[in-house]
Amino acid sequence: MSRRVAAAGALASCLLAGMAMAAAEPLFENSVVSNNIDFIIASDPAVPGCLRDLGQTTQEMAGALDTDELMASDVYTFEVAFADQSQVGLWVHPSVGTREDAEELAALLVGPLGRLPAVMRQRLSHVVVHSGDHTAFAEHLGHFFAVYADNLQKRIATHDLEETVFHESVHATLDAQWAESAEWRQAQAADGAFITAYAAEVPVGEDLAESALFAFTYLRHPERLPPEVVRGVERIMPARLSFFETIFGAPEPNVTGVEPPEDCLAP
Repeated sequence: MSRRVAAAGALASCLLAGMAMAAAEPLFENSVVSNNIDFIIASDPAVPGCLRDLGQTTQEMAGALDTDELMASDVYTFEVAFADQSQVGLWVHPSVGTREDAEELAALLVGPLGRLPAVMRQRLSHVVVHSGDHTAFAEHLGHFFAVYADNLQKRIATHDLEETVFHESVHATLDAQWAESAEWRQAQAADGAFITAYAAEVPVGEDLAESALFAFTYLRHPERLPPEVVRGVERIMPARLSFFETIFGAPEPNVTGVEPPEDCLAP
């Protein structure tokens, strides 16, 4: 092989390597707050939910900012009974204020929970609501996630509440079964790249939730993704798309015309 041919081959190899590296670049820093994509919209249809007041009870309230105590008394306890027979608890810390304040916070979550895929909502145990401003977190073994009152308002202002609820619900409902499963690891290995930098930094703990939001929107509302994002999703995570199609591809329950129970709180 001549030096010229060898040099051309080396240059081609370098170019191909550069193209491969470019193809593997994450699209965004993270799935929720680093872009202006409306993956899920507040006006999207939601499974009707009946918010019920269960009184003040003692509950495990993980994530309190001002105390190390796990248990709290006088927690404002609500339950959302959805028309597809799923039920989700809403436990609001008494530090948020009055019962009316707690009910207003709980009511903010009914719609976003009703827009979750049924497979996730039916596995979600409860949501913990604290006062203060902190980012949400989830517990995959307890099947719950926690949010903070001031941060909720910020996420509403930036049109990110639905996406936040979705992301944390993936952790709370899908992580335990799938995050370290052979099927998911095979999809990760086949793709060889990550959709966000956050997913790449924490591939075991965050890739499932980060990828899920893009996959859900690609499968249900592809028109909401800019063309370059559609191409990026197809290039970066084709195996993950096939994985999520088995989870999100099932038909949603038909609850058209289902009336809420009589003991619902007034909207």
